[in-house]
Amino acid sequence: MHGSREHIIKKATALFLQKSFKAVTMKEIVESTGLSKGAFYHYFPSKESLFFEIVETYIRMLNIDFDKFSKNSLYEFYHNYIDSSYKKFMQLKEFLEDTNDEDDLTYITLTFDAINLFPGFKEQVRQLHNRELSAWENVIQLAMERGEIKSSMSAMQIAKLFVYVSDGIGQRLIMQGQIKDLKDELLALWNGLYNDLKV
Repeated sequence: MHGSREHIIKKATALFLQKSFKAVTMKEIVESTGLSKGAFYHYFPSKESLFFEIVETYIRMLNIDFDKFSKNSLYEFYHNYIDSSYKKFMQLKEFLEDTNDEDDLTYITLTFDAINLFPGFKEQVRQLHNRELSAWENVIQLAMERGEIKSSMSAMQIAKLFVYVSDGIGQRLIMQGQIKDLKDELLALWNGLYNDLKV
């Protein structure tokens, strides 16, 4: 992406993260870019095609490579996860440039809009979710085998606790307009869960 195309994607991403797909108008998109309608249509034939490219860019930016995380301990793994997620969030914020208040961004709405508009996107999200759960399950299984943690629950049940706590606190803080607190809130909850499991 270069020049005006990237500029359009940045400005439109900010709009789609602040409102739903349906609520964002072509007029708003064109006005936010400072381009003419003709210049916009030179790059994108429709609002849908622009949104599709935004969703693909957004997913690439937030995709997590779990193979890069430490497998030495569950503790190191989830700290790597939080650090990586925070860096990706800051990259997204930097990408959006002049979005004043990240607490206004509706990440959940963008995901649901994408699922409703693009049939293949739901499967893409499902695969990302399965990869995430699998990565957690593997490191938790190792932690149990090494005697780092102990529980009557299975590795997958514990993996779901870590992942679903993350999902839940993320959604709650987004709804409360406090997304900037996510890193500290999540770390406190995960530390508490880890300490209860630790041998």
